[in-house]
Amino acid sequence: MTFKASCNTGLVEAWVEQWLVPQLHPEQVVVIDNASFHKCAAIQQAIEQAGCTLLFLPPYSPDLNKIKKFWARLKHYLCKTLNQFENFWEAVDNAFKSLS
Repeated sequence: MTFKASCNTGLVEAWVEQWLVPQLHPEQVVVIDNASFHKCAAIQQAIEQAGCTLLFLPPYSPDLNKIKKFWARLKHYLCKTLNQFENFWEAVDNAFKSLS
């Protein structure tokens, strides 16, 4: 899911409900960082209603947060390939497909 805006609680809540929860199986553990927009009762409730557990990473734990490493790879890849596409969104879409 890509979007043209800043990330906020409403966006994360919609993603959890529409994309994440349908993919979850009971007893799975969802691990997220401590971004303020992740700390929402509706997000926790949706994950728990799916029979799963929500765990927050300890504050500032970049070595445990794989998304930080992925974003670094994604940004590096975009810098190398951006000029091959007509617009930024095509480049981002390609980067996600190539790196996933």
